[in-house]
Amino acid sequence: MTESPPAPPAPLAPPAPLAPPAPLGPAASAARVRRFGAWYYAEHYLKTMRSYGGVILVSAIGEPLVYLLAMGMGLASLIGGDVSASIDVGSAGGDGGVGYLAFIAPALLAAGTLMAAATEFTYPVMDGFKWHRLYFGPQASPIAPHQIAAGHVTAVLLRYLVQSTLFFLIMLAFGAVSSPWGWLQVLSACLGGLAVGLPLMAYAASLRRDAGQFSLVQRFVIMPLFLFSATFYPLEVLPLGLRWIGWISPQWHAAQLGRIASYGMENPGWLTAVHVGYLLVLAALGWVLVRRIYTRRLGWLPGSADRDAVVRRVRAPATARRRPAPAATTAPGAVGAGSRPADVVPSVPVPPEPVPPVPQPTVRTGPGAGMYAGRVRVVVERGLRALRTSNWAIFVSGFVEPVLYLLSLGIGLGALVGDVEGPAGPVSYGEYIAPALLAVSAMNGAIYDSTWNVFFKMKMSRLYETMLNTSLGPVDIALGEITLALMRGGLYSVAFLVVMSALGLVTSWWALLLVPAALVIAFAFAAVGMAVTSYMTKFQQMDWIMVVLMPMFLFSATFFPLSVYPEHIQWLIQALPLWHGVELLRQLGAGVFTVWTGVHVLYFAVMICGGLVFTSHRLKALFLR
Repeated sequence: MTESPPAPPAPLAPPAPLAPPAPLGPAASAARVRRFGAWYYAEHYLKTMRSYGGVILVSAIGEPLVYLLAMGMGLASLIGGDVSASIDVGSAGGDGGVGYLAFIAPALLAAGTLMAAATEFTYPVMDGFKWHRLYFGPQASPIAPHQIAAGHVTAVLLRYLVQSTLFFLIMLAFGAVSSPWGWLQVLSACLGGLAVGLPLMAYAASLRRDAGQFSLVQRFVIMPLFLFSATFYPLEVLPLGLRWIGWISPQWHAAQLGRIASYGMENPGWLTAVHVGYLLVLAALGWVLVRRIYTRRLGWLPGSADRDAVVRRVRAPATARRRPAPAATTAPGAVGAGSRPADVVPSVPVPPEPVPPVPQPTVRTGPGAGMYAGRVRVVVERGLRALRTSNWAIFVSGFVEPVLYLLSLGIGLGALVGDVEGPAGPVSYGEYIAPALLAVSAMNGAIYDSTWNVFFKMKMSRLYETMLNTSLGPVDIALGEITLALMRGGLYSVAFLVVMSALGLVTSWWALLLVPAALVIAFAFAAVGMAVTSYMTKFQQMDWIMVVLMPMFLFSATFFPLSVYPEHIQWLIQALPLWHGVELLRQLGAGVFTVWTGVHVLYFAVMICGGLVFTSHRLKALFLR
């Protein structure tokens, strides 16, 4: 008996199609937006950060790393021979002393949020209100003005947390944390960043136009808070007339809290409460001001004038703009009402006024005629005329930052370091770092003019494209812009030399050579900086320049001799242009001339020639295709 084959399985029923979720009604959607408005705007702001997320990540890891390597190890060798050397910090050290690396690491962690606050709570706020008016899109939705501000703060606070956590992990890798409560300094650093950032945000929101106020804030507020707030040395080594900067600085309070958490710094309980309370009060007052200003500027009510609205003038029709023909006047004897043709007196023709000849520009011929027209003076004159309409305080105050470094480190660290070996023998620490900071001042002035200003003229206003449509050539523009940068660098150099003389740090008449040498340094950096800027396509890419300059500033024997490095590192540093500038100015300031003096000058001559050639060809490739 044969078995019958099994019956085929029943076909499976097709799955029921997924029904889309029921759409929310307008009222429900608006209610949801009102409930989570701050998070929506925080998400939007974080997405905008992605366009420059690379530079944020590199800055968050690279900047603290180079500071710890340069200051925590290189400078520690001058203080006590190695990183474990103890310094007498009084109440700042639990047992009367602490390793210098462990001492400065919590302060540098707090300084990271301070610098981030100076960026995230200034220019983006002005961008939201004025430049691209990004705040007015969310304003048209149910999101409240204070939620826009809260979303901005939330996104920046998340950056604080990520940046501080990465720094804390680097501190652990360096062995700079000895307390199990060290992770609390991440929170204290974020609180310090809010205590600085929220008042800055309120100030930025109150501005109606950008006249360079943020640059002045960076130089006269952020840098003093960083340099005079016991970041690199105990506050007690400063004169009493300068200690008040640390007492009122959120950076000092956040750094002290970080040291308590990091290695158990002895601190009275009431003083710890003062640190926390001071930061909380500043952050709370800043938020109250931010909420009020955002509500006033974004909380527009129907029926009232919107002071931030963009009002465009409507041009009148062409017929209305025509001027009426002048009424005909009847001269004696002319044809008019009641006159006879016989009485017409022939008019005497008036000869036209001579038209002055239009001056023709001189056109060069021969090799290189399209590259150079011999009109560099025109480019310089245009730059000086444009400078008259900008904020002169920004131009003049550019030398303030190296002066602050000189005052802070020369006085504060000078008390810990003592004498350092210079080109002509032992000198005080202030005399040692002063010529180096002059080289940094020349570099900064030249880089600012040849990068940020050039980028705006090249990519934003397209000024160079307009210039090259005239008889000007790329070499004219390059030399003109570099001349403007040299004028800025020369002003900074003279002002810095005057400050050095006032502090008694000039010991030889050879120091007069520092000014022309600083101009050579500025010329070299301006020529190369302009060439590099020609490759930048986005505004955020300009931050990469600071990523490169910061290690060069810290490792080019600016604050300690080159001998603290291993030999293979010394060869690498000697290839950096700032090291040649620092050594050249140290030798000229002391009146010491060696073979290396000529090598330094030749190095910058090659930079100048190469930068000029490269910049000219880049401008030609960009605008004269």
